[in-house]
Amino acid sequence: MNEAGNAPIRLLLVDDEEDLVTFLAHRLRKRGIEVAVATCGEDALAAAAHQKFDVAVVDLKMPDIDGITVMERLRKGQPYIEVLMLTGHGSHDSAWEAGRLQAFRYLLKPYDFDELHGLIGQAAAQRRKRLQAEFAGRLADLMAGTTSARDLIEESNKLRREYEQD
Repeated sequence: MNEAGNAPIRLLLVDDEEDLVTFLAHRLRKRGIEVAVATCGEDALAAAAHQKFDVAVVDLKMPDIDGITVMERLRKGQPYIEVLMLTGHGSHDSAWEAGRLQAFRYLLKPYDFDELHGLIGQAAAQRRKRLQAEFAGRLADLMAGTTSARDLIEESNKLRREYEQD
């Protein structure tokens, strides 16, 4: 549990700079965040196939799969994951593409650690709000009679699994 009494944020940190992700993961764990590290896109996708994440911080330029593709593929399996795109090679095109795909934020390296930590918290809070809104909408459908109780139970179980720790 974090200091607010909530479950810790589950973060996927993806960057091909191994020293950077190791150092960053260490600092984030000291602040109560559960961090899984991947040094390439394929490893990130493999990790996401076995564990749910609230937030991913993904480097834009990696040797195997670029960060935009990683974000797209992460969202196929985990549609509520929030993604912060991190890059030292920013361009208008990549920023536009990250925005089009609804990245939570697009950050340029070097970045301020405290700002990154704060944005991770904001992204996790945004994810929780999206899940709560989705559930409230489905509950409203049930109350309006447009959704069966059975469908609501199935959908709420899916949302609960997404919302809770695996």
